[in-house]
Amino acid sequence: MIALLLLALAQDAPSKPDTLVVPITPAGPTVIAPTAPTPSSSAKATTREIPIAPAQAPETVDEQEVRVRILDLVEIDGVRSNQLEGLGLVTGLNSTGDKGAAARQAVSNFVKRNHMNVDATDVDIGNVALVTVTCRMPPFAKLGTTVDVAVQSMNGASSLFGGQLLQTPLVGADGEVYVVAQGAVPVGAISASGKSASVTVNHPTVGRITGGGIVEKEVPMQLLAPDGAMHLHLRSPSYVTASRVAAEIARAFKLPTRALDAATVRVALSPAMREDAVGFVASLGEHEITPAESAVVVVNERTGTIVAGSHVRISTVAVTHGNLTVSIAESQQVSQPLPFSDGQTAATDRTELTTEQEQRGLQIVPGGTSVAQLATALNRMGVSPRDLVAIFQALAEAGALHARLEIV
Repeated sequence: MIALLLLALAQDAPSKPDTLVVPITPAGPTVIAPTAPTPSSSAKATTREIPIAPAQAPETVDEQEVRVRILDLVEIDGVRSNQLEGLGLVTGLNSTGDKGAAARQAVSNFVKRNHMNVDATDVDIGNVALVTVTCRMPPFAKLGTTVDVAVQSMNGASSLFGGQLLQTPLVGADGEVYVVAQGAVPVGAISASGKSASVTVNHPTVGRITGGGIVEKEVPMQLLAPDGAMHLHLRSPSYVTASRVAAEIARAFKLPTRALDAATVRVALSPAMREDAVGFVASLGEHEITPAESAVVVVNERTGTIVAGSHVRISTVAVTHGNLTVSIAESQQVSQPLPFSDGQTAATDRTELTTEQEQRGLQIVPGGTSVAQLATALNRMGVSPRDLVAIFQALAEAGALHARLEIV
């Protein structure tokens, strides 16, 4: 009788989307108990269409002529800096020194040079670090002038904080000593640690000693070539810039001047100017030219940075770019039977999957488009800086980018 009553109530009640089936038990028949509705897994695809802006004339960008001093564009042949390096010891560390055999041997050699016979195994190197010392010796550095030196740990020291660099000779490529370095090593970093955690800010194993090196030997510099002429080397080789530099010097100084190649300009100085070559070089700072701009696009993939010259041109192309985003979320929900029913509580898995794809129309870029005009067209498409990297790479592959593409 009770079973018939339950069956009648089930027929009169509204239909439920889900039911919980209880298996047959030895004690009695199967009971079908209605339960609360359980939401099912959802999966949907969403397409978001980005409307195309109406066609309009590209924005105009006023290009200003940039004039640069000749002295800021060239280097003088025979005048150059030199790189020096050496191997030294930093002492006075607070138990942050090296642990390797190389530092132990270096300390042992240092002690022996000071007339003490100590075995390498008896040397404690906890407060000592083996370091490399480097510097760039500028041109015309005279005896006794000071230069900055950089100090870097090379053998496992954890920090150079509070250390003192012992006197270290710095040699050039010819093996000669040109600078001697010594002094306290300032470190612009901190490092702290406990039993289960540590923190490090910047690089505590690198330091720079301002004025820590003293010039012990000069490097001769020659402003003039053996034939009495002066050769100017462009920092950024360009046939157009070299021709403009030669023309300006010939016009201003009335000297025989010609561009030998894209990087070298030869100036035949008069006998009077040869006696005052420094004055001639200084006068180059009073004359300006407009350097040529190269058609180059520099792309930094790590940061999404793009730098393009104004002479970059693009052929007629159709550009479209879209992104596909897929989101998946997993969760569990509890299916609870209705009160006074013989159902059982059960956990159900729920998956929510959403896809979103941006649909962009084709953007026609006319031939001869400049970078400013291309940027305007792509901005109307809502292109992000990182998307621009992929677009420029695709333009180069298609042969539509008339510029040199450099990826750094």
